[in-house]
Amino acid sequence: MTFGSKLRKLREENNMTQADLADALGLSLKAISNYELKGTRPRTMDMYEKIADLFQVDLNYLLTNESAFVVKAHKTYGSKGAREAEELLSSMTGLFAGGELAEEDKDALFEAIQEAYWEAKLENKKYGKKKD
Repeated sequence: MTFGSKLRKLREENNMTQADLADALGLSLKAISNYELKGTRPRTMDMYEKIADLFQVDLNYLLTNESAFVVKAHKTYGSKGAREAEELLSSMTGLFAGGELAEEDKDALFEAIQEAYWEAKLENKKYGKKKD
């Protein structure tokens, strides 16, 4: 379930209009509409927390690994970083969901990504870098 569909479900369960939700969160009606219909997501963790508090749900219900990745990219690298993170996620999802690569090439790509992740994690530990 996407963030937008979760938000819409919560809003409707609480008998709120998009305008009501926009007022409660201090956002524009367009922002709420974009969340629900266009797949956009909040840019800050603070907004996710505000929504979770408003609807009294666990923050993790609203977050996906993808949204947490994009929020962190935005915080670290700004709007351009968030856009690039979203593009990366979109292209990887499309690739694995039915792109032009053969299955064995998809497997090799996934293994290479995993290997890069673990190598980076070891390097960070080796040099005492702390994660956020």
